[in-house]
Amino acid sequence: MTDLPHARYIIVPHDGAWKINLNNSYYGPFATQQAAIDSATETAKKAAAGGYPASVLLMNGTAFDTAWTSIKNDDT
Repeated sequence: MTDLPHARYIIVPHDGAWKINLNNSYYGPFATQQAAIDSATETAKKAAAGGYPASVLLMNGTAFDTAWTSIKNDDT
């Protein structure tokens, strides 16, 4: 079995709006951080249903806070 890549949807402020960064591509803009989180979470849940590990992360300075994840056991 081949491990599928982890889809990381990162919520970031970008060019005066909230955007979702996925694999160094930006999606949005969203008027609020919560709107970006909601959109990213909906998409991440679809990726997880397709077998991809997925997470929605909030960029907090140089750290990340997890808003949602399909990973049940983080053994990294």
